[in-house]
Amino acid sequence: MSVDQNSSWYRLDFARAAGKLGARAVGALAMFRLMKVNPPHGWSAVVWELLIVTLGVLIALGAQQVIENISDRQRADDAMDAIRSEVADHEFSAAEIEIAAPCIAAQIDAIQKRLVDGDPKPLQRYSDSTNKFGFVVRMPNRVWGDTSWQSIGNTDVLRQLEPAFYNRVAAHYAQVSNQRDVTGLAKNELADLSALSKMMPRGESDRLRLLQTAEQVRIKAANLDLVAGQIRDRLAIVRLLPHAADLNRQLADSGTIKFCRAHGYPLAPLRPADPLSKDI
Repeated sequence: MSVDQNSSWYRLDFARAAGKLGARAVGALAMFRLMKVNPPHGWSAVVWELLIVTLGVLIALGAQQVIENISDRQRADDAMDAIRSEVADHEFSAAEIEIAAPCIAAQIDAIQKRLVDGDPKPLQRYSDSTNKFGFVVRMPNRVWGDTSWQSIGNTDVLRQLEPAFYNRVAAHYAQVSNQRDVTGLAKNELADLSALSKMMPRGESDRLRLLQTAEQVRIKAANLDLVAGQIRDRLAIVRLLPHAADLNRQLADSGTIKFCRAHGYPLAPLRPADPLSKDI
């Protein structure tokens, strides 16, 4: 038999084998399609099992969401407690500067009069338990902190706050930053005036420079007083004012207020915060 004949014979034999294999596969597929699936406990049991599994998954997801919501709410409550404590300090600082504003102005008036008159006698240097380094002008030097507010700036606690509430509290902390900056600048100028407790300047230019320094302290104290009133009104609007008893207890311990009373300087009555104020 030639090679070509052998090739033809192999091709024919392969075709027959493929045909038989195809017929068997078709038959097997037909048998598979004709097989009836009967679950051991019936289709109702299968459906119930699927429903139970689905319900279990949904309950697990729902429980997880509830836990996350409770956790978010707890974090928000903790943040608000910290903010309430922080703004209570702001309310005290604001009330203190409002009460002490006339006292500070009177102290500046006395220093400027001495400078204008050319009085050579040095100013008296005072000190107390809260300021052992001494001072010639007694003025509040508060921290005006914002740590609690800054701590929630990059967390999901913010979305727990009402937008209107958040906007007012954010504006409050912007003014707190102003008070902190102005207090720091005034502190530097008060340090310059403290030199007058050692000697009074004799030259006219030196007296003029210190007159201007004293005037800058007066301006900053007036600015602190103005913004303090706005801070207290905004806290009244968002209902974050501390209890009056707590505030009065803090004011009774104020070193500045005690000093002003002891030396006969005027003090202003504390103005009630106005929750309806339109000036903020």
